Amino acid sequence: MINIPFNFKTEDLIKSGRTTKYNVEGLKEWLKQMPALPEMQDEQLGIYLIACNNDIEATKNCIIAYFKHRALGPELFSDRSITREDLKLVHKVSQMAIIPKRTKDNYMIVLGQLKDTSYSNFYVDAQAKYLYMLLDCLLYNDPPNGLIVIINIKGVGLMHLTRLKVSIVKKFFQYLQEALPTKLKEIHVLNTSYVFDKAMLIMKPFMSKELFDIIIKHPPNMDLDHFFENYISADLFPADLGGKMSSMEELNEKSLELCQNLQQYLATLEQQVDMYKENRI
Repeated sequence: MINIPFNFKTEDLIKSGRTTKYNVEGLKEWLKQMPALPEMQDEQLGIYLIACNNDIEATKNCIIAYFKHRALGPELFSDRSITREDLKLVHKVSQMAIIPKRTKDNYMIVLGQLKDTSYSNFYVDAQAKYLYMLLDCLLYNDPPNGLIVIINIKGVGLMHLTRLKVSIVKKFFQYLQEALPTKLKEIHVLNTSYVFDKAMLIMKPFMSKELFDIIIKHPPNMDLDHFFENYISADLFPADLGGKMSSMEELNEKSLELCQNLQQYLATLEQQVDMYKENRI
């Protein structure tokens, strides 16, 4: 078994009532009957159980989908060294950050936006790869009860849409909806315009109704007080976007540093998928 260096123990999840030893042991017995799947640590099983509300059948399906989609999506899940030129470009072109504090419901927040609005520097496969790296990193510590994604599309124009690759968009949404090892609660899109409506024409065929229904649009002149009162606390929002946290650039740099510090962790997750590929041969 590959040792994935999580920064929490399954016993802690059990003691806090987030899952049970019975559920974990049941999944371990099930894995023995699934020769294509690699061995998994108890911590991973705990993550999936929490993501699936301790529904055993849903958890099994999520685990199968996780390995399947990662194996079929090397553009998104393989060779995830932060020193890759395309990932370095992502860091220059955009800001993607894990908000370090959680909501009162123990949800994590990930926020992304462009800082270079030139469409010629926008590569959707590298952007998606880095986003999924961040989502893996937020599971390194005590797994959250859910995930909120905020996308600020200020500066996104029609020419950015020409950079979308249908094959990548399809793989991105398949993994997001079937295999993401945390519960996606809300997607907030800031500064929406006709460009967002055009983008949805491309993406909607790959989206389930459940995913579509959790997308919340906010216009450029949105009422921040209403947003903070009804959605995200000002204490969990960057200062340069009207909140009370650090600036987006500071949060972006801290998230990049986290990815750099967790390169070995990310590599072990990839090695586990490689084992799955070998088992499937």
